[in-house]
Amino acid sequence: MSSTNQALTVETMNQNIRQAEYAVRGAVVAKAAEMKKRIAEGDKTVPFDRTIPCNIGNPQVVGQKPITYYRQVAAICTYPALMESSEFPEDVKAAAQYYLDGSNGVGTGGYTMSPGLPCIRKQVAAYIERRDGYPCDTERLFLTTGASEGIKRVMDMIIAKPGVDGVLLPCPQYPLYSCALTMNGGRYDYYYLKEEDGWSVSQQELQTSYDRAVSEGMNLKAIAVINPGNPCGSVLSEEDIRGIITFARDHNLLIMADEVYQENIYTERKFYSFKKILRDLQKENPGKFDLVQLVSFHSTSKGLLGECGQRGGYMELVGFDEPTIAQFNKVAASCLSSNTLGQIFVGLMCTPPPENGPSYPLFKQERQNIYDGLKRRAEAISQEFNKIEGMSCQRVQGAMYAFVNIELPKKATEAAKARGFASADVMYCLDLVEQTGIVCVPGNGFKEVEGTNHFRITILPPDDMMKEMIGKLADFHKNFLAKYH
Repeated sequence: MSSTNQALTVETMNQNIRQAEYAVRGAVVAKAAEMKKRIAEGDKTVPFDRTIPCNIGNPQVVGQKPITYYRQVAAICTYPALMESSEFPEDVKAAAQYYLDGSNGVGTGGYTMSPGLPCIRKQVAAYIERRDGYPCDTERLFLTTGASEGIKRVMDMIIAKPGVDGVLLPCPQYPLYSCALTMNGGRYDYYYLKEEDGWSVSQQELQTSYDRAVSEGMNLKAIAVINPGNPCGSVLSEEDIRGIITFARDHNLLIMADEVYQENIYTERKFYSFKKILRDLQKENPGKFDLVQLVSFHSTSKGLLGECGQRGGYMELVGFDEPTIAQFNKVAASCLSSNTLGQIFVGLMCTPPPENGPSYPLFKQERQNIYDGLKRRAEAISQEFNKIEGMSCQRVQGAMYAFVNIELPKKATEAAKARGFASADVMYCLDLVEQTGIVCVPGNGFKEVEGTNHFRITILPPDDMMKEMIGKLADFHKNFLAKYH
């Protein structure tokens, strides 16, 4: 039967889906999969014996070990008969019992309330209150299948008029945002981060981007902020956050604060949540910030957990009236519930074992080891890349990535165009994975400043793999420049 007679084809499908792009899992990753397959099949023409996946924040894929306490609690919740085992410490059993009781003894096998288990939302609220020093209402918390699901839900609710309504996104941006907006018919424009100033946010740039979007007929509904930054590895100052909140207030924009890397801070700069700074502003300026709306997102995939496969996340809503909260509940109900084990990992992320319990020493040591490794590599990666001719890298202050600037010859740009690539850094990254096995993401996928070239690379590989990667990349870069000189 001809595909033209079928109900769903590339031509007949929703064209918004077809047009959406998600570079983090794009052409470079497909090429890496091809190279891995060739290695597995014994192809001796491949010039390396393994790929080095530096394209995505997926810690356990490159060797990060899961934290024992979390996995022990999860094991009992999944198989409650383990409660009788002497292999598990009492504080592990107590934590597991809390979740089993909170799920009416069902554990991980049943649906939960659509916003998530109340016992876990209570733990999240307590965590937020400890972090910010302000109350958190559990009825404003929704547990989600990773932060990504929460972000997509909010995007779907924002876009009331496809082709008109839009969102301001940071540039460079994480492509989830532009991808989700393209899929639901939304529009977007960019505010550009200042690379030379550690990827900071300029009030002038915010206003310029707003004016540009409005002049093009866009009805801006929200501004998205990623802090700590992905792909840039930056951390916003308190002054920057105050400025963004004030800007959002002045232009009636909902703030979407993606804060999934809040534990990943490697310099003297401190993480401030948008919730805390908003509450500070409301306290300092009675009545002047009361109408600001904020949705904050967090995830079990990042931080020091690195439990990407558990798909745990939450979002907190601030400044919304009851009828709007009811609509969020309706959207949550349409998905039945997020996965129960992921919810449990959210609760564990927010609730460490008691310091006087038997699990705490190992828990503390495992977390410290993970943090020390991340910090060590964050410092090393920018130092090493800045030594390579034609490369520059801002200091990695937080998150899990470096966004490296590469100065490429004009001939490389011309060659990329001749080969049909959108930018020279796409060609660079494809050649890189084919010749070295190093998998990273071209800057084009994050919508960099026009005329510049970058790649995003993670700081996750262990020290020996990181050293190998930097050496291979330096050699490749030298040869690439010589080829197109």
